[in-house]
Amino acid sequence: MTYTVLTLSLIAIVLFYWLYNLMSNCFSRAFCIVRNRKSGSVTKEASIIAVNTIRGGKKPLLELLLLFENFSGHHIHRKIRVWDTKPHLRRFEMDKTIEIGLNIARKPKNPIFLSQKPCRFSFVMVIICSLKIIVYVIGSYILMGEALERIFSAPNTYEQVFATSYTWQIGLTLIGVSVLLYLLLQKIGVLVDKKSLEHNWNLLFYGIGTTATVSDRKNTGTLVRAEPVFDFSYLFRSQNGEKIKGTDKKIAENNQSAQEIDQVEVMYLPGSPYVSRITENLENQDFSRFLHTIFMVAVFIFSLVFLISFYQTVFHSTING
Repeated sequence: MTYTVLTLSLIAIVLFYWLYNLMSNCFSRAFCIVRNRKSGSVTKEASIIAVNTIRGGKKPLLELLLLFENFSGHHIHRKIRVWDTKPHLRRFEMDKTIEIGLNIARKPKNPIFLSQKPCRFSFVMVIICSLKIIVYVIGSYILMGEALERIFSAPNTYEQVFATSYTWQIGLTLIGVSVLLYLLLQKIGVLVDKKSLEHNWNLLFYGIGTTATVSDRKNTGTLVRAEPVFDFSYLFRSQNGEKIKGTDKKIAENNQSAQEIDQVEVMYLPGSPYVSRITENLENQDFSRFLHTIFMVAVFIFSLVFLISFYQTVFHSTING
């Protein structure tokens, strides 16, 4: 029963993985709003630096680049997307100032929202999300229930079928490649886990900015968008005058441009100055989000191929059985 147990275990891992993603994505907003009602939100004045129209129409979707003070009084840039429901008021234009709120409970996600009223969530969306999960669980139950019934009716036959099929190999390849790719992208700094996201969130919204002197740079040998990634070592002084050393990765155009970088803007935590990062890596997360989306789409496609292979293997064997 080795190959049967292996195949069923891989199927269970894939199904539970997507169930976890479905639940976390569906209910994260509702949970963060409930937490925010307990902890409250902070109001800030933000200047609109740039406006980009993502989708036109009577109620266009806009991407705003905002400049505002974080919790430590340091100015930072963040992008948010808003639906302009009243474009005739011309509220979202360059150089204008708007009032924003910071929902601390959304950590490590973007905490910025425009409404200063108490946050509300739609019970309709909660019901829709619940229905999605119910449909997913029922579908998984039907698939696995029917498959297990057929497998246990002829265990020896299915053991031979799984041993000669590619299903378990596809599953192992899917999980192995996904884990290795995820670790590799984390290593080069273009994909971060939840702990790293919280770390970056604290630096961006609680950190203090300063200019650091580059002491060393080393080519990692990794390319991102055909540009080399360098490990930069830098030195800066904290608020207390203490000399602090830090390291972080940065994308440069080429080796020569990296050698010409003598100073970098960094942010550090006031209470822990040894925790620091290059500001550019904190403020610009567009490429990381895009890469994370591509990664999840690829994993979804491979998961679908794995499930289809399992289904065809089980029912094809039964038909010929």
